[in-house]
Amino acid sequence: MRSLYLRKENGQFVRKVMIDMAYLVSHKQIRLPKIYYEEGLYLPVMKENQIDKYFLTKDKIIKEDEFHYFFEFPFKAEQIENSAA
Repeated sequence: MRSLYLRKENGQFVRKVMIDMAYLVSHKQIRLPKIYYEEGLYLPVMKENQIDKYFLTKDKIIKEDEFHYFFEFPFKAEQIENSAA
């Protein structure tokens, strides 16, 4: 199982947040701690030989608890662009 990262672009820098892979595999959802959420977080998804950005916006939250937001993961892991650098 490889690690997947959400990204947030800030000018010249890209901040990365690792996804909780154990939760993703067992529930097919992204569980993101609320302290890491901010507008502009996205998953780089490969679609038809190009990379699209799947933004995690407030309207895509399917549920939440005291500490986490939960987002649907409508992709296969192989579709997510693989780069930890």
